[in-house]
Amino acid sequence: MHLFPFLRRALPGAVSALYAASLVASCATATDAPLSSGASASAPADVNIERVVLQAYRAIGDRHLFEPNFRNISAETYRGFASGDPSLSLESSPTTFTVRRDGREVLTRPVPSDLTDGRAWGTMLAELMIGSLDTSQALQQSDRQTLIREAMAATTKQLDRNSRYADPEEARDNRFQRDGGGGIGITIERAEDKRILIRAVQAGSPAARGGVLPGDQIVAIEGESMIDRPLSDVVARLRGAVGAPVAMTVLRASQGGELVLSMKRSRIIPTTVTYERRGDIAWIHLTGFNSATTDNLRATIDKARAEIGRDMLGLIIDMRSNRGGLLDQAQSVSELFIGEGTIFSTQGRHPESRRTYKSSNGGKTADMPIVVLMNGGSASAAEIVAAALQDRGRAVVVGTTSYGKGTVQTVVRLPNEGELILTWSRLQAPSGYTWNELGVLPNICTAKITDIGQLGPASVDSGQGTLMRWHALRNPTPQEVTNLRKVCPPGDSSPDRDVEIAVRLLRDRALYAHAVQAATQQAQVR
Repeated sequence: MHLFPFLRRALPGAVSALYAASLVASCATATDAPLSSGASASAPADVNIERVVLQAYRAIGDRHLFEPNFRNISAETYRGFASGDPSLSLESSPTTFTVRRDGREVLTRPVPSDLTDGRAWGTMLAELMIGSLDTSQALQQSDRQTLIREAMAATTKQLDRNSRYADPEEARDNRFQRDGGGGIGITIERAEDKRILIRAVQAGSPAARGGVLPGDQIVAIEGESMIDRPLSDVVARLRGAVGAPVAMTVLRASQGGELVLSMKRSRIIPTTVTYERRGDIAWIHLTGFNSATTDNLRATIDKARAEIGRDMLGLIIDMRSNRGGLLDQAQSVSELFIGEGTIFSTQGRHPESRRTYKSSNGGKTADMPIVVLMNGGSASAAEIVAAALQDRGRAVVVGTTSYGKGTVQTVVRLPNEGELILTWSRLQAPSGYTWNELGVLPNICTAKITDIGQLGPASVDSGQGTLMRWHALRNPTPQEVTNLRKVCPPGDSSPDRDVEIAVRLLRDRALYAHAVQAATQQAQVR
């Protein structure tokens, strides 16, 4: 299964806070294999450390983008595992790994001769871990999931910046976000005064049918107070089997009292597409890429066409702060706008990771003018779509340089119900460049425009030299990346000015055509 996971590193704003605020209505992450849609927060069936380590190491050896050095990885995995007992240490020699406790040998094992043999190294490491558990009271008293988490976190730190481990609770949330599950269809957030408020209600959901309104404060669930409870607890209580009833007590300020609202859970797939009309232009917000995104986007475009009619000038696809999602959805969204030809390609170590993704359906909106909005929080699947539409001359990209996550991840479901998220391949735009670390450069950098009235061909042409260098790079050095990203620094906001510029472009057909032509001259599409 291939995906773009939640980005935990340095995205604008507090990603953990954004994630917590969107657990119930689920706005974001990824994978592409069918998973259980109604799982509740039950305890994992298996917390066998040996099985987890063995499966994780086999996956790393088989699938990771880079050929692993398991000697280094194994040493750090053990140290993470044993971090709860300072008396334990690992001593390595060219031929052995030895565990010592307070300097005395506990266990020694010969190391495999092949540094890339994940099965052999995983077996050896599991034996060291079990031997350490037998001798360490501190580890025996530790929660097994905690030991696994510390070991796997240490493992993934040795791989790359986007590989990571998700413990069972986070993994369940990830699966809900990308594939849906039993719930009531609300987005919740914690206010500054600690109240738990309903931020949004999904149309057609059990919550909408049950009379839940944005702004309601959640007081209790099934009669149990939720005051001062963590958001994760509230989410866990609201999720459950499809068809199961749930009663939620809310405080509604406009009515000055509490209401008990009863409803039955249904399968909820997070809403990632919303639409606003700007006169003769459709402004579509794309907040993530989950299993329903393409279908919802197609329906939204149909709705906009019906509402605006023949005078519809074009689309604004707003992907600012869109953190990504499913790989197949990035492809199918792109196919809505691109006719025949390449959308993107992937390159990795595993033979199955080397693919070219093409559109062959003619595109639902093959001729409609499009402006794509991006910022420094736009990543992964959002970057695939932006780069493809820019390279293929189907859109003008407006905003600031994007995040720069040009890799695909594969998810390995572990025996403890956690997930190992491994970088699997690099992404390439149709013209052949990779935006990993670099990001997608907009055609028009809004950070440099102080007066929209001055927007014209010069605004477009001023960045074409940089865009040419951007597209020509294949393996940029860290310094080249740093220098180029300074040209249009990634922003973390979504200013109204971006939308105003997009509207201006779509209403000035000559300027729009100039921007598209200038961009495609730099991208020699393969």
